[in-house]
Amino acid sequence: MSRISAYRNSYARLALCAILIATPALAALDLRDYDDDLMRDLEKTIKYFEPDITAQNSQAAKEDAEVLLDGFRYTEDYFAKRGKDDAVAISRDGSRLIADVVAKVDKGEFDAAAASAREATQVCKTCHEIYKPRLAR
Repeated sequence: MSRISAYRNSYARLALCAILIATPALAALDLRDYDDDLMRDLEKTIKYFEPDITAQNSQAAKEDAEVLLDGFRYTEDYFAKRGKDDAVAISRDGSRLIADVVAKVDKGEFDAAAASAREATQVCKTCHEIYKPRLAR
């Protein structure tokens, strides 16, 4: 193999690696077996989560939180089985934020709970931008 061919092969490999690194979720993960019904329930629930908190409706906020916690647990398990550590970390952040919301609602700290709920929404968007980019906006 000539020196020029060796360089071309090296550049081609580097370019392929760059493409795979830039689009890891799309290159390596098939999401067709993800529970779409669950995702729809989560998307519906997250829309009511902060309004329930700001309305100081503790019962509804806790019911929303249970749905969201189940979703984050499912998502954590789903991505853990596929070796997607970034998605697992995002799911854990979401679970932590939802647990924080429940604790604040229990204390009657609704403004702080609403702030944590908004952070949880951002966590969802972060994961969607990586793994569900077409629907993240």
